[in-house]
Amino acid sequence: MAQSDSGSRKKQPRHSRSSYLASLNSAQRIALTVYFCLLLSTSIGGIFLLRNPNAIKRLTIADVPVSIVISFLQDETARNAYFIGDSTKLHDRLNQMGIEERIKDFYRPQIPDEVALDQYIHQLLYERTGYVGKGYRLNEQGILVLK
Repeated sequence: MAQSDSGSRKKQPRHSRSSYLASLNSAQRIALTVYFCLLLSTSIGGIFLLRNPNAIKRLTIADVPVSIVISFLQDETARNAYFIGDSTKLHDRLNQMGIEERIKDFYRPQIPDEVALDQYIHQLLYERTGYVGKGYRLNEQGILVLK
């Protein structure tokens, strides 16, 4: 009669976490530490955003609201103009999409002076797209100023 495999095998000792960690080289330990740090910070950020839905509305990427970045990325004409470096075509498309006004609406509570708000938004758009608005000129420091 044949003996079953389970009866003939010796049980392997289980390795503890500490012996597993000790078997890792320093690069693996660093990678594991970075991974868990990113996992922890992403989890905390996710919990914060889920508990505070208004925080999502205030998120920006390079000072541009995330909702606007997403609508820009979804628009093929704007995206193509940006990646080929056609700042005039991009500016025209962003105007058609109402992007400038949406950014102004986002920043208006923080910058109530309309002239300062307009200058800030044009500077922001210049730095992202390279387009200098018709009412502005670029000074020696790379700052847009009214003509």
